[in-house]
Amino acid sequence: MGTHTGSVGTAHAETGSQARGVTQGEREIELAGHRVSRVGFGAARLTAGDGWGEPADPAAAKDLLLAAVEAGFTYVDTADALGPGVSERLIGEALGNRDDVLVATKVGMLRPAADAWGVLGRPDYLRQQIHLSLQRLRRDRIDLLYLHRIDPAVPLADQLGVLQEARDRGDVGAIGVSEPSAAQLDEVLTLEPSLAAVQSLLSVVARQNGELAARLDRLGIPFVAYWPLVGRGLKSEQKALLFAELGRIGDTVGLSAHQLSLAWIFSVYPHAAAVAGSRSLIHLVQNQQAAGVRLDSCVVSEVEAAVAAIVGDTPFDPRFPKEHA
Repeated sequence: MGTHTGSVGTAHAETGSQARGVTQGEREIELAGHRVSRVGFGAARLTAGDGWGEPADPAAAKDLLLAAVEAGFTYVDTADALGPGVSERLIGEALGNRDDVLVATKVGMLRPAADAWGVLGRPDYLRQQIHLSLQRLRRDRIDLLYLHRIDPAVPLADQLGVLQEARDRGDVGAIGVSEPSAAQLDEVLTLEPSLAAVQSLLSVVARQNGELAARLDRLGIPFVAYWPLVGRGLKSEQKALLFAELGRIGDTVGLSAHQLSLAWIFSVYPHAAAVAGSRSLIHLVQNQQAAGVRLDSCVVSEVEAAVAAIVGDTPFDPRFPKEHA
């Protein structure tokens, strides 16, 4: 993956498309009352697998997190289901209660096995998980707590009510929600007018939440994209073709394919952030550098045309079997 260390202004020879460097302020976002890096540290990779199990070398995982913070990551994003509990515990051991990093976590999903997920929004369960998250994170307060998924079997008012209770007693700073539908977001905003953020799947090849992100952009509510990088959910032949094309476009503006994918999000959705994980500090820093670039409309259109030509109407699922990813 290539690096980019300065402002970008290289023109595409054929289309005249350009990108621009941004100010330090534009590299950051206001999230839950904190000014943080627009690219957050996605903490699933602190586990052994993709959000499952103990890492072979916990000390190395914690060292990576500390190095990422030193490199400018001031937003760390996790969930109680990652491990389960492993990611939160390692974050707590590495960062403790330091107040220069926003730590967000999520409650409301079950992780009964490495390849299994569930949703549980029963109030007593959510209360228990908030308590456990505070213990594992070793924090006096969770800066930003997301309802990981909305449980259709439990009234939403009861689910959000648990998070609001935790905020009222000082255990939670701000409340977010993950993967709401448009109708669910209407209900969330009625029940929680101070909603701090929405986190949902979004990438240049997974744009089904684009309308949701645009609506939040108009409302001034941060949208946090997870799985923002191209790679997961594509068959190998599509992935190879798309990476080659995005690499070609990226070369014209001094970005790798991954950096271009992140820059696309920040260019199209000015109030968006993204969480991206890696076990490589070099890759993490390169992801962070993408927050310093904004693409003009010509580059945005070129990227989207490339995706349409190669991926077409193929349904995108980042949980696609690994042998095809």
